[in-house]
Amino acid sequence: MFDCDEAKRWQLQSSYTLKSTRVDIDNGFYSWACFKAHQAAEYALKSILRGAGIESFGHDLMFLWRRAQAICSALEDLHECVTLLNKMYIPPRYPDAWAGGAVPYENYTKRDALESIECAEKILKSVEVCIHEVCEDT
Repeated sequence: MFDCDEAKRWQLQSSYTLKSTRVDIDNGFYSWACFKAHQAAEYALKSILRGAGIESFGHDLMFLWRRAQAICSALEDLHECVTLLNKMYIPPRYPDAWAGGAVPYENYTKRDALESIECAEKILKSVEVCIHEVCEDT
């Protein structure tokens, strides 16, 4: 049995996190927008998995996406978005992820942030379709 309340709870957090990326974009915090896009995608994928009662620990979007596709076929064509966003977990936040003394924020542009947000939006929209299909009667 699918837990619609749990799925919708994670879906709402995904949407909320995604909305906050616009504030980061407007203020030039591109590395944070990239990281938050990853987080929004993670929450979205976990909403499907948790709703289905499937373990969803960790932050590897590729792992979560592969598991979620078995439940949500709308996710199938999102490989490029998943691979892009999967790179946005550690490097946008940790200086030791960059060689040569660089700091994370120096390595992210507005374009990086906008592409990340666009991908997170695609993932969330696909998840919303699946949750709606399963939970429309509840």
